[in-house]
Amino acid sequence: MSQYQKIYTQISDMICDAKDLEPEEVNEDLTLIQLEFDSLDYVELMVLTKREYNVTLEAEFFIEHPEISIKALCEHIDKEAQV
Repeated sequence: MSQYQKIYTQISDMICDAKDLEPEEVNEDLTLIQLEFDSLDYVELMVLTKREYNVTLEAEFFIEHPEISIKALCEHIDKEAQV
């Protein structure tokens, strides 16, 4: 399993838990806005990325990228984790 796939799996699992969705309801092209992320969801995502990948996502990142897709988010985390 590639690093990207691992990140995608963890992020999509977190989304399924937070939003009470089935895995088949989540795909890479969905945006966090489409998933109706709220402030607690963003905080949970920030904690997960810091804990698992030592990547710090600030609130400003989400403000600057309001329409970010799950795929773009996972690619960003993957890139930052390799630095």
